[in-house]
Amino acid sequence: MSYSTVVKTELCRIRPESDCCALAEAYGLLLYSRLLSEGHDTYATETKGIADLIGETMASVCGVYADVITLPKSGRNGCKYMVKIPNSEQKKLICMRFAEAGGGILDKECCVAAFLRGVFIVCGTVTEPSRDYHLEFLAGSERRCDILADTLSRAGIRGHKLQRGDRWLLYIKGADDIISLLKKMGSVYSVQSIETTKNVRDFRNNANRLVNCDQANIDRTLSASQQQCAAIRRLIEKKGYAGIPPELREIARLRLENPEMTLRDLSENLSEPITRSGVNHRLKKLMELAENQ
Repeated sequence: MSYSTVVKTELCRIRPESDCCALAEAYGLLLYSRLLSEGHDTYATETKGIADLIGETMASVCGVYADVITLPKSGRNGCKYMVKIPNSEQKKLICMRFAEAGGGILDKECCVAAFLRGVFIVCGTVTEPSRDYHLEFLAGSERRCDILADTLSRAGIRGHKLQRGDRWLLYIKGADDIISLLKKMGSVYSVQSIETTKNVRDFRNNANRLVNCDQANIDRTLSASQQQCAAIRRLIEKKGYAGIPPELREIARLRLENPEMTLRDLSENLSEPITRSGVNHRLKKLMELAENQ
């Protein structure tokens, strides 16, 4: 069973708490299954719970008893399920139910959540969170895509439109927006799953960032140390230790003997400790002297 199917199965078990939310969810289910579109009176799915939900919703909200038909999959094990509106008269009754409600179906915040739940159940998919954070709706037409984008925007979620061939879809990227949407729709399992995965991934990313930062600091220290040691050797070859100014001799010897030491380590190992900036100043002075030879 795919991750999307697990999420949809959970959402199918949620029952609207009020008549207005039941109407909004029904609108999402039927509009995005295209059962409200002219010339479309069937919807097919591989999930029995979705087919049953659409059939039950038509009966309770619209007073229409659709046929839920079980069909074998061609060349594969298992079944698929088809919801079929019996005839054109029943289709008119369904359409009239939403026409009578006018434009107020999505007036309430709770109804927006119920509508989005219905839409996701019939045309949504979500990627398993360990692979990626990606949720999308195959809206079909640009009009349905725009309605969905506007509704998501009201819920504080940004969707991105995309056209594939003659079909339009809307997708959401990013764990936070996906979690926010799933919470609004009422999915508990999927939210916990994504939040757990996100926390683990964030922890790993932070750990890797710290390791990379430490490695970068080590690389910079070693690179600087190599340049400093090379400069000190040139000075010694030209003038010997006696030719190095007295105040720079100790740091020169310490650097040659300990190329792996940081500025802090060098400062703490001097006979008279000085600040890191003081150590850095003396090393720079040694390199300047080497360049002028």
